[in-house]
Amino acid sequence: MQRMSLNPTFSARQQQFSEFKQAAQQRYNQLAILRLVWFVGVLILLYVFYKQDQISWLILTGLVGIAGFLALLKRHQKIQQERDRYHWLAYINEDEAARLERKFNRPETGADYLEPTHPYAGDLDVFGKHSLFRLLNRTHTQEGERKLATYLLYPAPEDAIVLRQAAAAELQPQLDWRQDFEALAYLNENVGQPSDELKKWAKQPELPIPGYAQILRWVFPLITVTLIGFWLSDLVPGWAVAASLLLHGILLSRVAEQTKQVSEQTFSISRSLRTYRDLFRHVSDLKVEAAILQRLKLRLETDHTTAAEAIGQLGKLVENLNYRRNPYFFLFFGLISLWDIHYLVALESWKKKHGPQLANWIDALAEWEAINSLSGFAYAHPTYIVPAVRENELHVEATQARHPLLPPTKSVANSLAIEGNGQTVLITGSNMSGKSTFLRTIGTNTILALSGAVVAAERFGCSPVQVFTSMRTQDSLEESTSSFYAELKRLRALIERTRQAQGYPVFYFLDEILKGTNSADRHQGAKALILQLHQTTASGFVSTHDVELGELAETHDFIHNYSFHSDVVDGQLHFDYTLREGVCRSFNASQLMRSIGIDMELGQAQK
Repeated sequence: MQRMSLNPTFSARQQQFSEFKQAAQQRYNQLAILRLVWFVGVLILLYVFYKQDQISWLILTGLVGIAGFLALLKRHQKIQQERDRYHWLAYINEDEAARLERKFNRPETGADYLEPTHPYAGDLDVFGKHSLFRLLNRTHTQEGERKLATYLLYPAPEDAIVLRQAAAAELQPQLDWRQDFEALAYLNENVGQPSDELKKWAKQPELPIPGYAQILRWVFPLITVTLIGFWLSDLVPGWAVAASLLLHGILLSRVAEQTKQVSEQTFSISRSLRTYRDLFRHVSDLKVEAAILQRLKLRLETDHTTAAEAIGQLGKLVENLNYRRNPYFFLFFGLISLWDIHYLVALESWKKKHGPQLANWIDALAEWEAINSLSGFAYAHPTYIVPAVRENELHVEATQARHPLLPPTKSVANSLAIEGNGQTVLITGSNMSGKSTFLRTIGTNTILALSGAVVAAERFGCSPVQVFTSMRTQDSLEESTSSFYAELKRLRALIERTRQAQGYPVFYFLDEILKGTNSADRHQGAKALILQLHQTTASGFVSTHDVELGELAETHDFIHNYSFHSDVVDGQLHFDYTLREGVCRSFNASQLMRSIGIDMELGQAQK
């Protein structure tokens, strides 16, 4: 088995950023002590000057003390952000190093995107605990995660794939930029919150705010504040203030439903909008040449502003509006200032100006994240190659291909090519010899190629195809379905898909075909299916223990035999997981049953 070296960059960067984090933590602790000393020192001086009746020095010390404390606080927050950034950069590189060994630290599995009837996602481990999604995923927003899932679920046409490949290749060497992009997202744990409600708000028609409310939002607070001043000076009775505040309450009640609706639609993502702003800025600062990246950057600009500036404004407005959720704020300030009306007006103004573009901006950022995932995957695997995807007659050519979900140091490479429509490659072999893994090797690399990613091979070329698998069919108690009938339903779906007049040809992977029935029926059924598929544009792989199927190749030139073998060495089974031409004639079921304690001689004695 050929050994492949792992990328050492990530471990070195993890150590470097961990050291930076520790240094920043020390500065953070030192400044925390300095802030405490400053605060206590100012209090002592204020007390001394107060005792000495030095009013001028008392005021001056108070002003300097407040200014100094705020400056120290700002510096403290800057160091905290720097420390947290180094923390996440160290984590990002730790995660990258773990992925090289096919261990995954991030919790996202993409399981929510798994469709039970999808043509291949369940069989090829597109989602799940050990999946292509976890291997590729470097997204952080929900839309970015969904975009990457779409890449993997719905293969793109040739022109889109080529553009993605070019974009990913341009970002691939930008390691610092890409990891800073991720670190910015990690700084806000809420960045993964759904934006659906916010986008829904942005698309809604403008909510009418009564014209009188637009005027009274300035007049009433001025009158009420004046009355409060007079009341404190004993110039007006308290009931005058109470009456004024009652009018405020009545006015706010006229827009209460609108305020509640907007608050609910914006609250969950309100803390994420500043992070969106920072991510937009990070994208805007990068000079790019790839067509997709240039187009995405243009989508983040308008005639008068940028997405970063507009989202930053929205973040402030939404955050300020939702102060109203604090009952103390609402009682002592929100009611008096008519806070809700001011920010409803401001938000409606923002929506009128930028609302139609919000979904487009978020989608553009999602595509940046998806392409960043492709780039990160390529950088982590410098021996993986960019596949050649060409729209012509069905073909898949894999040279020294490996299963991408196996650690590169533990996988075995194999080569195979399939050309033309109506072709079937029969894979026979012993149990545990590698048939299923080989099918998944070709299948997963095809999915990667059609998503725009690099693939685990020395050379790989394919045409756009509709991948279809039947590999893990299971029974269902809920539907009263046996595993055999479940497989038949799956095969029916394959037949129906091959009959479609539109779309790319089907590229199928059928593992241990019709394993749930007797050998005679299995042989006849498999033979009939292969001959039927030949009459369509579909081509693919069929793995089986039925060596008699291999005899079809003698009379049908569209059937090709390949196999995996096992050997018994010193009483132990040995697998080399190497694909060979021809039909496998030696099987190991008896040896495997002996290895678990079944006395095969007893079975032979009863014949």
